[in-house]
Amino acid sequence: MTLPRKTNINVYRQIGTEPTEKELIPRRQELLDRITKSDTYLPDPILHDDLDKGMLEYINDNLKVVSDGVQIPIIPKILTVQRWGEISNTWTFTDEDGNMKVPFVGVIRKPDVQPGTNPVIQRTIPDRRQVFYATVKTWDGQQNGADVYKIPQPVAVDIGYEVTIVCQKFRDLNRFNRIVLQKFASRQSYTKVKGHYIPIILERISDNSPIEALEGRRFYLQTYEFTMLGFLIDPDEFEVKPAINRVLLLHEFMGGKSIQKDIHQRGIEVKTATFISDGVTTSYSVGELIGYLFFVSINGLVQQKDIDYYWIGQTSRISFVTPPVEGSRIMVMYYAGRSGVFYDNYGEILRLTHQNFVYTDSLSFTVTNDIKSVVYIEINGLVDEIEIGYEVSDVNTVTLLDTPIVGSRISICYLY
Repeated sequence: MTLPRKTNINVYRQIGTEPTEKELIPRRQELLDRITKSDTYLPDPILHDDLDKGMLEYINDNLKVVSDGVQIPIIPKILTVQRWGEISNTWTFTDEDGNMKVPFVGVIRKPDVQPGTNPVIQRTIPDRRQVFYATVKTWDGQQNGADVYKIPQPVAVDIGYEVTIVCQKFRDLNRFNRIVLQKFASRQSYTKVKGHYIPIILERISDNSPIEALEGRRFYLQTYEFTMLGFLIDPDEFEVKPAINRVLLLHEFMGGKSIQKDIHQRGIEVKTATFISDGVTTSYSVGELIGYLFFVSINGLVQQKDIDYYWIGQTSRISFVTPPVEGSRIMVMYYAGRSGVFYDNYGEILRLTHQNFVYTDSLSFTVTNDIKSVVYIEINGLVDEIEIGYEVSDVNTVTLLDTPIVGSRISICYLY
């Protein structure tokens, strides 16, 4: 049995009385800020230093041991053999003679970084070819466009680390050993590096304690070997290229077909694209994404969606079931803004509605809401033209200028 799906997830909450007074739910705002914190659509880079930092943060956060009420200090740097001598002379935790105090924990990185064995990203794309990552909309002040972001597959690497505890008390050794084995009960744990979860494998535990006592006191030195199954994301390999300009797409698709476009300031920017049929073509593109489709007509007769023609939301193409007769005038009226949301010239949200009437003896029709602007009027399936077939005679009244047949069906589409 499949689990039910929630198809409508509300990511906003109301903060005022107006419909526009909304804000993101805090958790979703947090996730959005995390995604966009670097002000780029590309992922944050991960290099060797970032993996080292992630390992050290994991040790500091998860392998804490308290001895006699004080936490055993962890050397705050990833060490190498060369740096060990430097740290021993400059580290804060030294006695009056400059010798390092015990107990302490140190993290040493092995220099031999190996090819990665993480099965998630291991050699699934040959030759590290650039692959599609995202498409980002752009605006140059005149027309919409898009940038295509591509990145290669991250490089998987295995990095070895040795975590060593040096102490004089056997119980401190036992405490540290218990914590490590609890964290790695399944031999694997995770650290987080720039939002990515990186697995860490416990390989082995070895004891290097000296056999002879030093100054009459025994030193315990135990080493835990880990392998981080990391990966590298190099920002120098990112690729950002502009997509094909939509104007070019329009000319490529339309070819020699006739198209005329008009823009009407009717509270919103309503656009009309007009084509002349060649009797063969079934698909016509307006050259930009249609946010809301008001109607499609042939020689003034409104066509029925999904019966006479098809249109997929947020696309630019109208496809007829059969080619219109040669010479027919095809008109597409649409709004190029965001689907279902209309803004006037002052940025205020407008609402769209249709109201239907039947003509009896009065040429005036009163609608429910105050009209901001009439988009179109349809009489028995034929589209009328403003100031030729009708006029807005009051804030909520439309008056026809020609007398239709009694019983005619009249549909008024308007914004309020």
